Amino acid sequence: MASCYKMFNNTLVTQNITTVTRSQFYRAVNIYLFKPHVINRKLFGVRNILNYAFRRTERQDPSLDVANMLDDFKIKFEENSNHEVIITELAQKYNIEIERLPYDIDLKTSPDEDRGYFIINRWLPRNLNTYKPLEMLSIVDSFSQSASFVCLNNSENYLAPKFAFSIQLDGSMLSIKNVEPSADSKSNTWLTEVLFQRLLKWIGSFAEQENQTVLKEDTRSLSLVHCVEEYNQLYGQLKAKYGIKMVDQWPEGTDPKKYVYEDVAIATYLLLLWKQEREFKGSDRLQSFVDVGCGNGLLVYILVCEGHNGFGIDLRKRKIWNLYPEKIKLIEKSLIPDTELFPQTDWIIGNHSDELSPWIPVLAAKSSYQCQFFLLPCCAFEFNGKKFQRQNSHVSQYNDFINYVEQISKVCGFQTAVDRLKIPSTKRICLVGSNRTYPESQSDVYRDNIQAFIKSRSNSNSNEGNCLLGFRPREYTEKVRNCTKVNRNVVDEIVGIAFNALIAKKRIACEFPGKVWNAGGTITISELVKMIDQDKLNHLKAECGGLQTLLKNNHQVFHVTNGCVQLRIPTKQGQNSKTAEELKKKVKRKNTKIVNLKERPCWHYVNHPDGCPFDEHDCKFKH
Repeated sequence: MASCYKMFNNTLVTQNITTVTRSQFYRAVNIYLFKPHVINRKLFGVRNILNYAFRRTERQDPSLDVANMLDDFKIKFEENSNHEVIITELAQKYNIEIERLPYDIDLKTSPDEDRGYFIINRWLPRNLNTYKPLEMLSIVDSFSQSASFVCLNNSENYLAPKFAFSIQLDGSMLSIKNVEPSADSKSNTWLTEVLFQRLLKWIGSFAEQENQTVLKEDTRSLSLVHCVEEYNQLYGQLKAKYGIKMVDQWPEGTDPKKYVYEDVAIATYLLLLWKQEREFKGSDRLQSFVDVGCGNGLLVYILVCEGHNGFGIDLRKRKIWNLYPEKIKLIEKSLIPDTELFPQTDWIIGNHSDELSPWIPVLAAKSSYQCQFFLLPCCAFEFNGKKFQRQNSHVSQYNDFINYVEQISKVCGFQTAVDRLKIPSTKRICLVGSNRTYPESQSDVYRDNIQAFIKSRSNSNSNEGNCLLGFRPREYTEKVRNCTKVNRNVVDEIVGIAFNALIAKKRIACEFPGKVWNAGGTITISELVKMIDQDKLNHLKAECGGLQTLLKNNHQVFHVTNGCVQLRIPTKQGQNSKTAEELKKKVKRKNTKIVNLKERPCWHYVNHPDGCPFDEHDCKFKH
């Protein structure tokens, strides 16, 4: 079979980047090598299969025909899929020395100039029913500062470009090249308009971080899972087994796809983590668990159905609890830390456990020497139930809280690991406390250390033996605090002040030709604040919203955006009153209540000096 690839002589796109460095180039290549899913949503992730380093044996002749090497590898792969045999044969043909690497390659730092790598990854699709995994060969050549890629499978889908291509940095010139001008146009478009633009963005962000002397780590997700491909397969199985059915019958007012598939992913992670633990210990006994703050209980449902013995505790019962079979044990009660422990439980789970989050390592440490924990924090709280106050202004409050919980875990004597989950949430950093750092004989000493630490964090002078130190669980009934319970007279007075201030800035609305209707002007929230009594503003603050929340609640009258207020211009029956910006932000929810606006009075008809610009037939509201 003749070679179908030649030299990478067809430049698809190129751009001069005067500030680019070798380190920035290789860090960008590193992302595409090991995180292609960040720019291809059809992919779940990557499993690294094999890594070889190579060096040229003839230093005076550094040229290396990488395009033909990729082609040779693909041809041999079709005949014999043994990667190691193929690489050995290529090493002899191209006169290079090779070395099998027992570890994952990290290109965040520039490789030596005479060094290169063979990297074979398996690309894992999100939908295993539609796509099959693909094996990708990458050759990183440090001398030419290039990274070349080819898909080894003859796939008909577009998970990867259908031809070999190369990313190269020549001086300050970044380019992407392929091997033939007539190559697939769809792949060419993706390389030039998607991959190349993302490479430029990554390189630019690295340069900005270096200028600020703060480097963000390119952390890989699921670092505690030994085989990400096994995770991918198990997630697909659990999604089909539990997720699809649960989305269809979801009775809550929340977005089912987010909450259901997030819990499916967390269950997948825990099941694999526990499987690895059993294999390490040589045990067949399935771990037991308690989910503290279990919420909808879906995580408990999946874990129990998969054979694990456990139950969930939450302050409030959810509608979905009634859909679970009797064997799913969900307890509705308020858990007071340190008054109830779980000595027979293997794992304490804290999945968005709110004010109990800092207590999860403590509960595990005090329950038994063998008890471990999994914590996925969301909202940041202190031991006493108050909001966590940031300690390090150089990081976000969320990362600061993660560091704080990690500190608590270490005080409790856990070997603590921090990992990143693959879930549809921005809060996806988890902590896993496994084995202890101390012998069981020192348990009493560590209990005293934990007690002292909690007391120091709670700023209490209490000498009580109990370490609660002012902890108060949230109330059973959540108080509505969004300005909807403010006295109606106060609301009407503030609405009147805002309305009069706006119509004083007269503006004729062009939406009503032949009619004079004052649409008012624009005023900032800060200007409006100065017109309202401080007592009324304090009352609004107590309702956890403030002036802007009150104005947004009266959306028939006002349109609030970017800290400014305008009158909302009325629209006819059948027309959408939402602005383009509001429509973009709107989230479709299942079981949304349909409201008949004709049952509500038209505010403008009653209050506007020009009345309503429509007659009653055309107006959405009642005249």
